[in-house]
Amino acid sequence: MKVIICFPPNAGGNHLKNLLTVTKENIDSYMSVYKGGKQVHSRAGHNLTEEDLSADLIYGHFGEVMSYQNEIRKFTNKKFIMISPDTYEDRKILSERNTRGQDNLKLNSYHDHEQVFLYEPFMFHYYFRTKMKNIMNISVTELFNDDINPVIDRINYFISKDLARDQVNQLHKIWKSKN
Repeated sequence: MKVIICFPPNAGGNHLKNLLTVTKENIDSYMSVYKGGKQVHSRAGHNLTEEDLSADLIYGHFGEVMSYQNEIRKFTNKKFIMISPDTYEDRKILSERNTRGQDNLKLNSYHDHEQVFLYEPFMFHYYFRTKMKNIMNISVTELFNDDINPVIDRINYFISKDLARDQVNQLHKIWKSKN
């Protein structure tokens, strides 16, 4: 099964990818990244490249994922996990995080409203020809909550996997302290 994580800028998408891939065996490789600065990217530059399409876990912003729309449509067993800014509070978190960086996404701006539209399940259903039951939505506020366990439970059920709960909580606690 292919799992495709799609997320707005500064919504914690790289962090979510890390939560899905951390294990007891590889936790140390994540610790240096998490104990460094705020960024938890596994590499600089684009989140998604053509080489990544062969992996079981694909992740990126809407534009990055759309760049490979035709290839992704061909995957027969795929599930999407979206981080979406559905509420005013979600959008406020993104706006505050973006104004600290270079994107400068202002609340109630065109780009702010565009994020709400792009990260809706029907967009993925339509553009990637996937069934609605294969699309999971996590709100920004859910991911930014101190208690990540409800999100872990939902993901475990959705992709039929048991995430390494102790390691996930360990990374999330560090990430939350910086975000």
